[in-house]
Amino acid sequence: MSTSRPLALGLACVLAAGCAPARPTPAKGATATRARWLMGTLWTVSADAADSSRAAAALEAALDTVASLERRLSNWSATSELSRLNAAGAGVVSAPLYAVLDSGLAAARLTAGAFDPTVEAFTAAWDLRGEGRVPSATQLAEARTHVGWQRVSLDRARSFADLGGTRLDLGGIAKGYALDRAADVLRERGIAAASLDAGGQRLLLGGAPADVWVAHPGERDRAAVRLRLASGSLSTSAQSEHTLQAGGRRIGHVLDPRTGQPLGTRASASAFTSSATRADALSTALLVMGRDRARAFADTHPGLGVLWLEPAGDRVRAEAWGLTVRDVASFVSLQTSPSHPVTRNSSTP
Repeated sequence: MSTSRPLALGLACVLAAGCAPARPTPAKGATATRARWLMGTLWTVSADAADSSRAAAALEAALDTVASLERRLSNWSATSELSRLNAAGAGVVSAPLYAVLDSGLAAARLTAGAFDPTVEAFTAAWDLRGEGRVPSATQLAEARTHVGWQRVSLDRARSFADLGGTRLDLGGIAKGYALDRAADVLRERGIAAASLDAGGQRLLLGGAPADVWVAHPGERDRAAVRLRLASGSLSTSAQSEHTLQAGGRRIGHVLDPRTGQPLGTRASASAFTSSATRADALSTALLVMGRDRARAFADTHPGLGVLWLEPAGDRVRAEAWGLTVRDVASFVSLQTSPSHPVTRNSSTP
């Protein structure tokens, strides 16, 4: 599972805002864009509207919703609702937390545990929110006694969650859930087409299909593969996103729920679905599965698009299942098929 970075204070005024007043009045008919640092990454939301002042207000409301969810779902804050539930072990929870737990358990069932929201004990054992450390075999074995999604039970009628001795890390699904809820806010405010970017995850709301570049698995600022996407969400998971050094080794932030060990792969897995919540969880699960199991999973789940990128020497091997690849960078070797045509042009980086 992945664990999100802490909220960086003082960075809400960035990029589009240019450290200008928080709510400038845009010109009529222009594109409205807002950005904030939330859930450990930069969120950027944009929309075109005849009344861009109205659009800007809608974008602010969407980001306000994300900020509210962060306060509920973050493991980084000892006072968040999630942290209080982990400490208590059971209790009545809010509708948003219940929805994320329900979605997390559904993803765990769907992936046979490759996604598991109960890996908080492993996250703590490796100190992934601190400086990082390598736990002893005894420490890892003790942590394993607190992991297992099947032990969590939910009572919808009472909005009650019993963790069954486990502890939750929602870093692999909370961002996707927040994207879905932000999109709901935009729809409710009359925004039919928008783009939401939350670091390693994009959500396209309405509008025409768009081209989206996916980065090199080990170099996030180096474009590798260009996909043509319609409405939906693309989430990418890779071990290079957040890493720590401890005990002479590099520790990635994605843990195998079966062993408690950080994944050894240098690959990235991208999942595209209509639900950002599902895409977030599945990109993590697919990376845990490995290439062959991920390919088999994609083949048996219509409506899911998957992009697998894996370094091989100075090149990157790419496989796409259920997605349309528009272009690839010169260092990418695409394993292609007639159902996934590739076009190239001089703008390829």
